[in-house]
Amino acid sequence: MENPIRLKQSILAVDDNTVALTVERLMLEAGGYTVSTAQSGTEAIALLSKMERPDLILLDMQMEDMTGLEFLNVLAEKNPEVLKRVPIVFLSGMNEVPKSRAVGFIRKPVDMDQFLKAVERFIDMGNHVSYRNA
Repeated sequence: MENPIRLKQSILAVDDNTVALTVERLMLEAGGYTVSTAQSGTEAIALLSKMERPDLILLDMQMEDMTGLEFLNVLAEKNPEVLKRVPIVFLSGMNEVPKSRAVGFIRKPVDMDQFLKAVERFIDMGNHVSYRNA
């Protein structure tokens, strides 16, 4: 049951696969989130410097221009406040992802209900827990 007083939360989805990105956006919008998208790590870094800080970043692990780990390193250099204050979650087809500054990962392909539950859990983590010392 959705909490009617909850403010609409925003998510930045980053994926170089346009079909996957469209599916992610549609599922998130159906779940009541405001969604911004970027088709590369470079585009996401530029977008983050211009937009209001999102509540969550969903990040593809393998993109053409950079890996998810490389994205985290660039973000630490160019916009460390986002890295400190926004939970970042990898989306990956792999069974596990390397240890990093990301707070977790969601395995692709995703079931819509499970995906939205995981997104809500990661946003709540960012809202209620101080998990970064960076």
